[in-house]
Amino acid sequence: MDYALFTALWWPEASLERLQTLAYFIMWLFIWDDEVDEPTGAYSEDLSGAQTYREQTLRFLEDCMGLATAHPREDGRSRSYNHLIQSFDVIGSGLCACYDTSQLRRFYNEMARFIKDTETEQRGRLCGKVPTVEEYWRFRLGSDSMYAVSALGEYSMATHLPPEVMDNGAMRALWDETNIIVSITNDLLSLRKEISRGCIDSLVPLTFASTNDLEEAISLSVAALQASKERFDEAAKNLLVGRAETGELYQQLQAFIEVQRSNCVGNITWSLETQRYDISGAIRKDGSLEFTL
Repeated sequence: MDYALFTALWWPEASLERLQTLAYFIMWLFIWDDEVDEPTGAYSEDLSGAQTYREQTLRFLEDCMGLATAHPREDGRSRSYNHLIQSFDVIGSGLCACYDTSQLRRFYNEMARFIKDTETEQRGRLCGKVPTVEEYWRFRLGSDSMYAVSALGEYSMATHLPPEVMDNGAMRALWDETNIIVSITNDLLSLRKEISRGCIDSLVPLTFASTNDLEEAISLSVAALQASKERFDEAAKNLLVGRAETGELYQQLQAFIEVQRSNCVGNITWSLETQRYDISGAIRKDGSLEFTL
């Protein structure tokens, strides 16, 4: 995994110092998730152990970002934690040096959502339940961690946007569509790899289950991606409506929108550059993809 390329593509305008913290976060995130999701993970088949792992992670995140009330930061450092959980400390320190309490709390809340939705995903996998497309989206948009990534947009820019802007509907719509675009892109690119592993908990196989037509399932997924891109553009426009183009906030919002776009474009570029999904030979001269399942 080329984490340096990942962070450079996702946050191309961030300073080197902030890219370093973002790279640590992405590494931590991938490894943390593999422990409950990958067959080789310590808690992949152990729901009870995974629950303890999740609870300890949330407690440590609160501790190291100074958000806990019942167990303050200094007490949290003396607790005995899984070494992977505790390695978040360097990330928390980087965020605490730049974020205020409202920004830290927003990031923590999105991390809590991510961790909770990995539980839903794991429970379904362990009991052999195949979700509907609607059920899939309910946990997928949390378990892919993209909301937590979006909560680091301000950090990458060294900016503090007003809470009323961060909490408004257009901003949430922008986050939603960034999440959907990244999720569908990953599901399309990983299709051949996932089928070879016997995995069906992604968009195309679940759509196929209801259509019984693979070409239609792929076409519907591509159409959903295009529709999400259009909604992204609409949300971006709405976020800027009524603001003076020469104002500082307008410029900051434009920059934040570009961060979200870079997340989307960086994701597909990194996936293709690193052959994350083993689609070698699938890229045609015109830039399109063609591969046999």
